[in-house]
Amino acid sequence: MKKILFILPSLTMGGLERMQVTLANRLCRSGYDVTVMILDNNRELENELDSEVSLTRMDYKRKLGRRVPYIRHAFYDDGMWERRATPAALYRYYVGNEKYDVEIAFFHGLPVKIISGSTNKDAVHLAWIHNDFAKIKGYRSAFKSADKVYDAYRKMDTVVCVSESARKGFIKAVGDTGNTKTIYNMLPVDNIISMAKEEIAYRYPKTGLDLVLVGRLKDSHKGQRRLISAVSRLRKEGYSLSLTLVGDGSDRSAIEAHIIKHRAQEYVFLVGAQKNPFPYIAGADMLVCSSYYEGFNLTVAEALILGTPVISTRCTGPREILDGGRYGMLVENSESGLYEGLRKLSEDPQLLGTYRSKTKQRSDFFNEERILNEILQLFEK
Repeated sequence: MKKILFILPSLTMGGLERMQVTLANRLCRSGYDVTVMILDNNRELENELDSEVSLTRMDYKRKLGRRVPYIRHAFYDDGMWERRATPAALYRYYVGNEKYDVEIAFFHGLPVKIISGSTNKDAVHLAWIHNDFAKIKGYRSAFKSADKVYDAYRKMDTVVCVSESARKGFIKAVGDTGNTKTIYNMLPVDNIISMAKEEIAYRYPKTGLDLVLVGRLKDSHKGQRRLISAVSRLRKEGYSLSLTLVGDGSDRSAIEAHIIKHRAQEYVFLVGAQKNPFPYIAGADMLVCSSYYEGFNLTVAEALILGTPVISTRCTGPREILDGGRYGMLVENSESGLYEGLRKLSEDPQLLGTYRSKTKQRSDFFNEERILNEILQLFEK
């Protein structure tokens, strides 16, 4: 039985983390010995892992009983041990002498640095790219220089990118490491359809075009505030819309303030993070992706599986999932783009029906067995 190790920051309720749970469970059911290592104690999705999947937490390097920065000095960059330590030292600390057949950095930054220091020459080493590196900065957080980032990814047997656009963004930002491959995210289709039939925890009166956005409340990424502004503008012009935001995050208070600013409390609703967001997606007239950037965006794919039409800004991931606008509406990546798209949908109900019918034509894109086989091929040296 092959042993598989995944390393990622946490199991919070996010798209990347749900993808981790899906993949770990699927591999476990296929006969693999799977260990998921998280680096902090946020484990909201722990109960969704199969009981046979091992979940372990490895604390960040500690000093004097708690994690504190070393004295700041130009020689030490930001002073954090994880940044200054060599990949080999990190691997010894986090993985140690345990032997795995496949070692996977399922997130950028520290997990990649750890795996790049592997002394297990017999293992297959993989790294997953979930974002457009040309538009984010966090991928360099554990490294002293761009060259060190390149070197770490170059040591991987394969760098798996969740969309072709994400692959191109990686090459643009990091460089061509010569080992990239695009494999789209695996989704548990039958489970999504089944869970969508459950009762919704929070119900609000629908008003006209009923919209839903599912995602972490991080406005600089997901663009919730510009979506609220677009919806509010349309409401003031006499159009009938409502918006439900499913998710939680660091920008919740700022988003709440934005709702109050626009006096939108009667038609924009915050329901918090939901372990089962699928009834909200299935029950809406349309799912909105208002993101500035994405790697894949699971909720867009989940909406198509559930037959819910999608309107999305033109960004990495959704553009590919929707095949350039063939299976959903793509709009300019701006507040005005969202406004114009929602205005067209509000004025032409038949357009919504057209997009709804097209969602059914995209099912093969999410073929679970095909994607699993692509991943399993990477496990062979």
